[in-house]
Amino acid sequence: MKQIILFLTILTFMITGYGQCHDTLPVTEDFSNTFAVNSCWTYIDADGDGLGWSITSMDGSGNKGLKSKSFAGTALTPDNWIISNAINLPSSGSITLSWKVRATYWQYDAENYYVYVADGNTISDFSSSSVMFTENLEGSDASGVFANRSLNISSYSGQSVYIAFRHYNVSDQLEIDIDDFQITSSTLGIEDFAAFNFKHYYNVKTKDVVLKSDTPLKSVELYNILGQQVMHRTLSQTEETLNVATITDGMYIAKVRIDDMVGSFKFIKQ
Repeated sequence: MKQIILFLTILTFMITGYGQCHDTLPVTEDFSNTFAVNSCWTYIDADGDGLGWSITSMDGSGNKGLKSKSFAGTALTPDNWIISNAINLPSSGSITLSWKVRATYWQYDAENYYVYVADGNTISDFSSSSVMFTENLEGSDASGVFANRSLNISSYSGQSVYIAFRHYNVSDQLEIDIDDFQITSSTLGIEDFAAFNFKHYYNVKTKDVVLKSDTPLKSVELYNILGQQVMHRTLSQTEETLNVATITDGMYIAKVRIDDMVGSFKFIKQ
């Protein structure tokens, strides 16, 4: 009986601790946690060759990323998809999707891929979307080394979206890698909250962040300098106190929502 309880406890921890899907901004995924990615992303091997996207160690360094092949002992013609979970975008601010990409070997770098954004998660939803990015990596800055790419997706502000990566329209090259997927938003500054008479301060003695507004506050999220969310609170009053005694000392960004507006400010927890 004790073994069963221990197993269920470990399983619950794995599901809640490692399988939690990121659905609010900022969203970051470095594909290092295979369990979390497999829990939150959907794989489609549309060409049916049994070789789709996989999570693989990059260059033996221990860093993991997504890989799809166009050659594996024989020439392949991949049509491989990997699709994110639903992600809720804010209704204001400029929203950017970014990622890193490379053709693994410069000698065989004519890899072709697509990135789609849609409000549904079927292939037809993505294929009909006007928000997309595509390129062939031959001779590019992503030939043999990772390069940064980005796509403005602000046209989907206030909606729930899915992101799809597709390795397609290529054959007999070698491999393509994707890493460091992010969706971020340049939110409003606190000065834009002037209409709400918003004020905030940090009490170093009590370790409290105090928020005040003429209009009821909706929520607050705290992020460390790595972009990781460390706290989230749903709010409802015009004055709220957030105790941060349990988080590590350092710089944090607080994202505050009032009505349909989101503003941010920095503070140092000490």
